[in-house]
Amino acid sequence: MIRFEELQMRIMDAAKNYLEVFDMATLVEQYSLNKESKLSMTLSEIKPPYPISATVSFSYDVHQTSSSVFLDEELEDEFDNAVEIDVIINIPHIDGYNDIAELFEEINAEYGDLEPVLVKKEFYRKDLIEAEEYEISYSYIIGGEELRDLQFFEEMFFELSNILRLIYEKMKFFLDMTWYREREDDIF
Repeated sequence: MIRFEELQMRIMDAAKNYLEVFDMATLVEQYSLNKESKLSMTLSEIKPPYPISATVSFSYDVHQTSSSVFLDEELEDEFDNAVEIDVIINIPHIDGYNDIAELFEEINAEYGDLEPVLVKKEFYRKDLIEAEEYEISYSYIIGGEELRDLQFFEEMFFELSNILRLIYEKMKFFLDMTWYREREDDIF
C-alpha cells in the first residue's frame, strides 16, 4: 500500500493538470490517528467565491496508515488496501435556473458508470430566507496497483473537469446575472 502522503501528491498532481486547486487540507483524528485529505478545485475561468466547485477526498484508517509504512508485502495482505475516493460537486441554487434535475439527468446519461447521486440541501440564509444548494456526488473504490496508476488519476480528473465544464456552460448566463451580482450587492 502506498503512503498516505504519496497518494495525496499523486491526486494533487493529476488535479492540477485539469483544474485549479484552491484549497488542500489534511485532517488527523487525535485518538484514532485516521487521516483524511480534502482537495477543493474548480475550473480556471470561474472567479472567487467559486460558485461551482468540487471537493475530492479520501481517508486512511489507522491500519492503512501503519501498513503503508512497512514495505513487507506479507503484512500488506493482512489489511484492506482499498481506498474510497469521494467526489462532491457543489452547485449553487440560482434564482431563475430551475433545470437542476434536467442537468443531473444529462450528467447521469453521459457519466452513468460513475453512479452519481444528486443531493439537495435546504437551509436558512443570514436574512432568514430559505435557500438551497445542490451536490452531485460519486466515488471510486481503488486498491492495489490502481493506487500507483497515474493514468487512472489523469482520467478521473479529466472526467471531473468535463462534468464541471458541462455544469458551467449550462449555468454561465445565470451565474453572471445573479451570483456575482449578489456578491457585489453584499459588498456595498
